[in-house]
Amino acid sequence: MSQPTQADSCHTETIKDGKDNRITETVVFTDQAYLKRRVQARAKKGLNQYLIEVQAFALDADSAQAAVFGEGEILSVQYREVPVKEAPQKDVRKLESKKEQLERQRQVLRKEKEVQDKQGRFLDSIVGFAETDLPKKMKTDFPAQENLAGMLEFLGENYQKLAEKHTDLKHRIQELDKEISLIDRQLKNSRRPQGKARKGIEVVFESLKDQPLTIEVSYVAMQAAWEPVYKVEVPQDLSGITLTLMARIHQKTGENWDQVKLAVSNAIPLKGTALPDLQSWYVNLPSKEMLFVGGAVELGAAPAAAGAPEACEEAELDGETEIFDEMQLSEPRAEYRTAEQKELPMAFEYELSQPISLESGGGDAMLPLFTKELPGEFFVYAVPQNDPLSYLVCRSTPDSALLAGKLNIHFGGRFVGGTYLAEKKAGEDLLINLGAERGLKILREKITDRRNETIFGKVERSSVAREMEYRIAIENLNGAPARIQVLDSIPVSKTDRIQIKGIETHPTPAMKDYQEREGVMLWDLEIKPQSVQDIRIKFYVKHPKDQAPWGL
Repeated sequence: MSQPTQADSCHTETIKDGKDNRITETVVFTDQAYLKRRVQARAKKGLNQYLIEVQAFALDADSAQAAVFGEGEILSVQYREVPVKEAPQKDVRKLESKKEQLERQRQVLRKEKEVQDKQGRFLDSIVGFAETDLPKKMKTDFPAQENLAGMLEFLGENYQKLAEKHTDLKHRIQELDKEISLIDRQLKNSRRPQGKARKGIEVVFESLKDQPLTIEVSYVAMQAAWEPVYKVEVPQDLSGITLTLMARIHQKTGENWDQVKLAVSNAIPLKGTALPDLQSWYVNLPSKEMLFVGGAVELGAAPAAAGAPEACEEAELDGETEIFDEMQLSEPRAEYRTAEQKELPMAFEYELSQPISLESGGGDAMLPLFTKELPGEFFVYAVPQNDPLSYLVCRSTPDSALLAGKLNIHFGGRFVGGTYLAEKKAGEDLLINLGAERGLKILREKITDRRNETIFGKVERSSVAREMEYRIAIENLNGAPARIQVLDSIPVSKTDRIQIKGIETHPTPAMKDYQEREGVMLWDLEIKPQSVQDIRIKFYVKHPKDQAPWGL
């Protein structure tokens, strides 16, 4: 704590970051952090002005607030910046000072190396001169040949010493370059702003008496965030799944969090956003400028490919999943420590039970929040129209505590790959992709594509009748039955000039217009071991003879 000063009967004091002014609580949001500091101070009867130092690189000035525990009244609380010569952050100052020392050392070594280089060039010039015929012909006092030979012998002995010293200097300079480069990266990670200022929250307090005070100030700091990372464990017997939610915390605020009470929240802080509004919905015919040869241009985003999976993303897997027997250990398996979950009116907050220390710019931290057992329905999922592979999938029912985030999958105790847990949509189940199922082979092929352009083979038609048939062959190479859900589709006409007729499917799909997607069908099949199951899709397309349909 700095020494207080008197100014116009007002007791003023700057309380620097340290034992009397430390961060005690932190709540990390998805793009910022709420910090609380506890400060110990002395108050004199009358007016007291405290500047409580904070070291955050960037903070929301409007978020600053304070509470004073003592007899008296708070007159004002505001954020202030006082220009200084040096960056106030201790770590930044230390790094900058160390970099200056290393750069001075490097400069001395480079000067020493320059002297070594000059000595080497001087020796090289003498040796080169002695090897020429010029000294023999010169009528000067230059040393005789036998004396010159002795001199060269002397120079040869010293060459090695110069070379060794030169190598040592070069190595020391390279090591200094590495250290300076590392410090530069650390300073860059700290993202120190251009301006240098001592930042603080000013609290003006009128005290009724001389007394010790406890002051709590809070504010929102930027360059801090957290994101959910899930670990899913699936046993070999496919009896269910164990889901562990981890919080990956990024901390580059400029302040070190030392043994703080830490929580993470999925609340979305307001940033000046207004409530959504709705305007009138108008429709109109396209203007002539929007018409081109071949029909009108349709505005808007292109629809997603039929049958494309939405909730189940492809896992990033390498090779087949190998199943290993788990080691039999006598001691019980330790579980992850769980955080206390608090359900707030608009969000969830997870408060960790142990104090946490995180250095600014010290790398990400992974902290467990909860582990829960979920019932799972396992089946194979395939969309052969888009992907020749099939995937083992677990369907479960999520809750509101699950957020979008990275999903790491462990099957039979082994890591098999990663995917992404998408934001849950209304009425949608949680689908977890466990990787490619190599025991099921799927082939989709067109087996019929016939065009009929005449009546009874004689009279030309004005339109074309096209018969098309597809076959999907599913082969189960496993020794046990396999349940598989297959998605496929038939074309959907967007104009009355193209007609889709005579639709035949075998077997009958379990669901048509799957998830309200027109033309998409779902088959839910049980394939016997070492057998092949066919799906047949047949339809007729009638279209004008002079205009071939787009998309077939």
